[in-house]
Formats: sequence, structure tokens, C-alpha cells
Amino acid sequence: MQILSALVVSVLALSNGAAAAFDCKKAQVAGFTYDLSALSTEITLESNATTPPTITGTNYKLNICGPLASAPDSVPEIDRCPANAWVCRSVTNYKKDEKSRVTEVNAVAGVSSKDEPSLEARASGNESPREFHWKMSGTKVDNVEWSADIKLVCDKSAKNENPPTLVGFSQGVLSLEWSVPAACALGDSGDGGKDKSPDNDKDDTSSQGGFFSTLFTLFIVGSTLYLVVGVLYKSLVVRATGLDMIPNLAFWREFPYLCADFAQHMWDMASGRRRDGYSVV
Repeated sequence: MQILSALVVSVLALSNGAAAAFDCKKAQVAGFTYDLSALSTEITLESNATTPPTITGTNYKLNICGPLASAPDSVPEIDRCPANAWVCRSVTNYKKDEKSRVTEVNAVAGVSSKDEPSLEARASGNESPREFHWKMSGTKVDNVEWSADIKLVCDKSAKNENPPTLVGFSQGVLSLEWSVPAACALGDSGDGGKDKSPDNDKDDTSSQGGFFSTLFTLFIVGSTLYLVVGVLYKSLVVRATGLDMIPNLAFWREFPYLCADFAQHMWDMASGRRRDGYSVV
């Protein structure tokens, strides 16, 4: 039974490993690859509103490539952004001669460790999208699910260090616009075409490698499931023990000889020693 437990654990580990996390360096939009890793940094946007006799400051902290880092211990836990948040909104109230007070902290995007953003764009034939949307859901506040919608625009004349522009926050949706070179598809020379550079060939090779890797993973998972289910059946139903617990044991005993016969047959055909079922004398 210890062997069976180990096999089950192996299957679960392989299944979990098959799910790939969001990769900012190879983000896929409408079949094109974008390298957003230059934007993998925490950005803070602030806006103030006069609300006599106080001033209300709204702070947005975001990272489009992963969850925000934990706040330092000096920040009270109640005033920190929730864990796993990719975009966080906090509201602080300032009053003259009085200590500032945080009145609201919520996750605009990202709630659990499994949450990932979606990248959406309108397909335009063989041309890479010049703009696309980064979208992600967050927490629920008063039965309204908050979310972030960041419009990324390809602008080669801008700098990746430029912060996004706050468009607004309405009905729980935070809207931002970000014009940066990182929002241009890899190999895009400005005409929106697909990358014809050697780097694109590497991406194609990488994609092919990913395909065969997935097939190999599926093969391993399928083989393990076949073995686990077969052993369980032989053990619990047939009451077999030892090697007899292996499913289709007779076939696997003959399998090496079958492979040898097949290899010999293929060799005879390739060398011309066997034609129409007869060997050359």
C-alpha cells in the first residue's frame, strides 16, 4: 500500500505541474508573444481630493506581473494590502494637526494564490495587436466584485519607466492606460507584422518543445494511472499478490520479444533481405 500511495502522490504532482503560471516574459495575446517583464515592478499612483475639513488621499499600488510584496512590519496589519493582491486600493484621511487615518484597504485585483490575469485584444488578421487589455478580478465590496482593467498601448517613443495613467474608478472597476514599448509584440518593427527575426524562431522552437513536453507529461500521467488502477484492481478484486498484481503481466513479459521481432522485421525490409514475405536465398 505504501507503493500505491507513492504512485498516487506522483500522479498528483505531475497534474499540478502541468498548470503553467502567468509568464510576463512570454505573455500571449492573440497568438503573438509580448515581453512585459520590463513592467514587473511595483507602481504607486496617488490622487487627492479636498473633502472639508479633511483631504482624502487614494492610493493604488500595482504589479501586472505578480502579487504585491508584503508590507513592512512597521505598517499595522489592518492597514496592509491583502495577501495575493496584484492591485491594491487604499484610502487615507488627512486632517490638519491630526494623525492620518487609513479608512479603506481592498484588493482590486487578485484574491487567491491561483488568480491570474487575462490578456484580451481584438484580432486583426496577421498583424499583432497595437493595444490590449490586462484584466483581473478582485475582492467583493457590498456585493460588487472589484476588478482592474489596464489598457496597454504599443508606443515605441515612450519609456517603460513611465507610469500608467489613472482613467478612473467607477462601480468597482479601476481603469488605467499604459503606453509603453513593452506593449509591442516581440520583433514588431512598427508595421504590426509577426516577428521574422531569429528570436522568433527560438520562440517557435520553444513552443514546439512545450508541445512535446506536454505530450510526454500526458504519457507519464496516463501510464501511472494505468499502473495504479491495474494494481488496485488486481489487489482488491482478483486478490493477486507479488508480480501478479501488475496489470497484463503476460503481455509485458512478451513485450521485449515483440519489440525484438519488430526491429528484426524492419531491418530485413530496409536491407532488402525480405520481400513479399520471402527471404532472398
